[in-house]
Amino acid sequence: MAYRKKAHRKLKYTILIIIGCLIASYLIFVFSPIPFVRKWRDIYIETAMTTNSHKWLATMFIPHSIIDEVMSRRDAEEAEQEKLESNWDNTTSDSSDDRPDDTEKNAFFKKYPELDSSSFNEYLSSHKYLTESGYSGIVIDNLRSSAPLLTREGDKILAVDVPNNTVIIGVSGDGYVGKLAIVKNTDQVSVETSSRIGTIGETAGVYSKRYDAEVVINASAFRDAGGHGSGGLIRGACVHNGKETGHPERSFWKFVGVKNDGRMYISNYYNTDISSYRWGLEFYPALIVDGANVVDGTYGMGIQPRTAIGQTRSGDFMMLIIDGRQVGYSLGCTVSDCEKILMRYNAYQAFNLDGGSSSIMYYKGQQITKPSSVSPLGRYLPNALVVRKTGRS
Repeated sequence: MAYRKKAHRKLKYTILIIIGCLIASYLIFVFSPIPFVRKWRDIYIETAMTTNSHKWLATMFIPHSIIDEVMSRRDAEEAEQEKLESNWDNTTSDSSDDRPDDTEKNAFFKKYPELDSSSFNEYLSSHKYLTESGYSGIVIDNLRSSAPLLTREGDKILAVDVPNNTVIIGVSGDGYVGKLAIVKNTDQVSVETSSRIGTIGETAGVYSKRYDAEVVINASAFRDAGGHGSGGLIRGACVHNGKETGHPERSFWKFVGVKNDGRMYISNYYNTDISSYRWGLEFYPALIVDGANVVDGTYGMGIQPRTAIGQTRSGDFMMLIIDGRQVGYSLGCTVSDCEKILMRYNAYQAFNLDGGSSSIMYYKGQQITKPSSVSPLGRYLPNALVVRKTGRS
């Protein structure tokens, strides 16, 4: 009997200690001024509050005054974003002279400066059939990462399709993995809308099949009450061949698009002549404008799956997807992480698009990212950025 009382008392004390530790941990997490703790508390709040259906992860446990303080910091950043506008003044194309002497190789590596010439030449020497028709016919599928093909930055080359002007790169960082597509011809890139726009969107796979596309990623945000939207109603501007087909936002959102000169521009929709644009979209924030980094940290958006686009000075178009919300695989990243990846590959302009469970990439009819949506096929999207194969209209 005495033994039972002693064991019961010990269990009681253990429970009280656990409860005390939990309360102390909560108080430290919520109220501590320690920079490290504050940083991750703020990221936690931002991440929860910038989702459509999981805000309760912050509001249920954290006082609204603290949430409001964290989220209000973005106001100053939005004011700075309002001033941003691309102009492309005094720019020259990216170039490099340290190329192989052979003329055809020289032209190839100038077109694909992101490739590590050492590992690539080694691979070609053991796969001579790839250059039987010259360098212009090279097609490499390394999506399973079996070949040691690398970029100059040390990232894995997953695919090279020279006839269709495309390279697919695997990127990774602290807590995230993703894919970066670099397309050498902006004429191949367009925004295409759902065949049932206004009612329901379509998955990225449907866009890929319809256009027999080289690459497809998600594009516009859409009305998504409670995270259950059908993808039928575009949020923000959606310009197609100089005409508005979306619903421009009267807010802090920025406008991004490709003009008839093939260059990507970032501006404010309300003072933009959309008639000069092949296509354009609205979202936020701008990441790089005229070669300068214009975001620092999270921009109040936490860690999420991400979609971003960019363009180099030489005109290469970049499409980045970061997977997220999947513990043990990829949690996601900040908008600043996206900026760093794109800057690493010489982006001169870069822009964050709607991400979250919408983020997805298809390559040649194959889904090559892992969306965080309930469906493994991804969400229904009102439109998509489509890279057509060469010669396809």
